Amino acid sequence: MTAIVLAILLLAAPAPQSPMLPTLLLPSENGAWVVRIETSGGFTGRGLGNYTLSSSGDVKCVSLAPQEPCPARLVPETQQSIARLVTAIPVVTPGGAPESPGRRSVCSDCVTTRMTVRRRDDAGEQTLSYRWDESTLGTVPGEVLRLHAAVIALASPRIR
Repeated sequence: MTAIVLAILLLAAPAPQSPMLPTLLLPSENGAWVVRIETSGGFTGRGLGNYTLSSSGDVKCVSLAPQEPCPARLVPETQQSIARLVTAIPVVTPGGAPESPGRRSVCSDCVTTRMTVRRRDDAGEQTLSYRWDESTLGTVPGEVLRLHAAVIALASPRIR
């Protein structure tokens, strides 16, 4: 009986949470951007880490792999590369891109990724949000996935 009660308590307990990721403000100049990637779910419920960076060179990470720390700041070449990827993402509608792909996920243990791109240009400020997991990855635009891969690569010691 005790084992059943313990199992019920474990199933009812909330999933472990990742530490909070600091918010970076969108700089005021034209061409400014902020990219924020948050992950959740997976077998642990904590995702794979969270990242945010801005056109001013700021980088903030909550990595779940301590052996892969984020850089303190973006180097100019990386900053320019990320800027090109940010501007390559098309705005689908006047209000921005849809947050969720057309298909619903069918994966209960997949890592869910939510990526928000805020940018400022002559047309004003735009916010583009995307959400996916392994089962809906095929519905995410290629430009979004390239930006995601570039941001995640920042946490890799091979990049520095």
